[in-house]
Amino acid sequence: MNAEERREKIVEILKSAKKPISGSELAKIFNVTRQIIVQDIAILRAAGKEILATSQGYTIMEPLNLVTKKVACRHGRSETREELMIFVESGCRVLDVIVEHPIYGEIHGMLMLNSSRDVEDFIKKMSENNASLLSELTQGVHLHTVQALNEDSIKKACEALKKKGILLS
Repeated sequence: MNAEERREKIVEILKSAKKPISGSELAKIFNVTRQIIVQDIAILRAAGKEILATSQGYTIMEPLNLVTKKVACRHGRSETREELMIFVESGCRVLDVIVEHPIYGEIHGMLMLNSSRDVEDFIKKMSENNASLLSELTQGVHLHTVQALNEDSIKKACEALKKKGILLS
């Protein structure tokens, strides 16, 4: 299999996958190094493929008729799990987190959280890596881009966040 065929197969695999696939998993499938996969992904992106790199792996965004909205929040580290669970349990996908930096402007962190399992995995990774939240740069103020099948799911999440004092309005 040549490089072009491998890239076509990568796209097929990502399109059919139910969840993101890591570069290491793809490397095993094609018997190449992870670095080769990283290069393939870069070439595919340059060719216009909508491949996202998430903390769980690579995924392709398929266009759906989803409602997308940015939601402004403010909370400390201890409320992170609760905030994210409210979104996913209301039927929302949390695409990213955005903070405004005085030097760099907007900083985006890709999340792609669809379920309570995704949230638990994210919280576990944060803890295991002793990682800081992007919102720690802005005293807890941040945006999330969320998607849902309908406006009601986002509204439900926002109402719950407001009750918890997390929603900025």
